[in-house]
Amino acid sequence: MTQESPDAPVVVPWYHWFWLFPVAWFVRLWLATLRFEYNSGLIDAGEGPLIVLLWHDRLFVASRLANQYFKLPITTLVSASKDGAWLAAYFEVMGLKAVRGSSNRRGAAALIAIARSVRAGNHAGVTPDGPKGPARFCKPGAIALAKITQRPFVVLGISYASYWTVNSWDRFALPKPFSRVRIIVEKQPVPRADDVDEEVALRLQERLNTLSKY
Repeated sequence: MTQESPDAPVVVPWYHWFWLFPVAWFVRLWLATLRFEYNSGLIDAGEGPLIVLLWHDRLFVASRLANQYFKLPITTLVSASKDGAWLAAYFEVMGLKAVRGSSNRRGAAALIAIARSVRAGNHAGVTPDGPKGPARFCKPGAIALAKITQRPFVVLGISYASYWTVNSWDRFALPKPFSRVRIIVEKQPVPRADDVDEEVALRLQERLNTLSKY
């Protein structure tokens, strides 16, 4: 891994992309076995860009949702770290765009970049507890983005009928092949300018926890 400056996001060297494609192919096959159930049809039919929220531990199915159930493209917010470099590269192979940054590094630059993407007509995909937690704790960055862009939230409640968990900070969940995946879509309004970010974040956190059950 190399960096142009101390603040530049880490990137994946070109020669590592050769094995990213087989991994993506394998994940696509895995996702194709899952049985998805939704409480709505096309999520963004005629509504314009949205701030899409899901927990970090449910990212395994993110590319399937983005490519099959959203009409507009999704730009994701990914950490500028080494781990984020692999996730951003993986997302690109799976058909998702990525803006690099987090609350700890390049936060302001990332917020500006993803706000521009939303204004250009793309959804923003945000894991509000990423990139390093605490798990299922909603940080206020997504609220700042909604206030800047004046776009509403979509909370994605994602539950797996059968799954494995990884020994990671978020207990990352892997749905077992051929298992059922339940998606509950819930719209939340644009926060007002005088709303306290932390209070809005707490409300969104409660909804995400209620709808995304272990």
